[in-house]
Amino acid sequence: MSRASVREALRTLELLGIVETRAGGGTFVRQTSPDDLARPLTGLISRGHSLADVIEFRGLIEPAIAALAAERITQTQLAELTEIFATQERKVAAGEPYADEDTRFHELIGEASRNELLTTMLGVVWDVMRESREQWLQTNQRAHSSLDAHRRILGALGAHDGEAARRAAADHIKSVGEAILRLIGGSKV
Repeated sequence: MSRASVREALRTLELLGIVETRAGGGTFVRQTSPDDLARPLTGLISRGHSLADVIEFRGLIEPAIAALAAERITQTQLAELTEIFATQERKVAAGEPYADEDTRFHELIGEASRNELLTTMLGVVWDVMRESREQWLQTNQRAHSSLDAHRRILGALGAHDGEAARRAAADHIKSVGEAILRLIGGSKV
């Protein structure tokens, strides 16, 4: 790798706020927060990447978060997740909207993973997908499909089974992602 390439890479990292250059002292990695690292991702996604790409990214990140959460979830978090799921079930049975509970279910799994960078990145993806998710959740069949998937994820988390949580989350994201793409007419080429 040439020196010019290294200098260009360092300039880019400095513009992103990841490193700082001190005259006569060298280049140093800055103390960063997950939000600092997610900011470029937000800009990248908002520049027009396809929803299919965003869903594919979610499919890579969210199963890993679920696996970590299965190993790290506390009893308090598990109780809260069970309560959220019960509320979601009641709302679905009553034909009421439940997007807030669906969002909170996934957010709490992120919190249980105890990896702030992963959950910050996922939050960016969720913001981009919010409208398509809410549209997708509106039918009774889809609501029951989401409940079944959440039940499997919750069971794996309760058993502290990381691999089962990963599989259940991957199946859920794949199913939801494919359905959203069918609903809006998008596809992954």
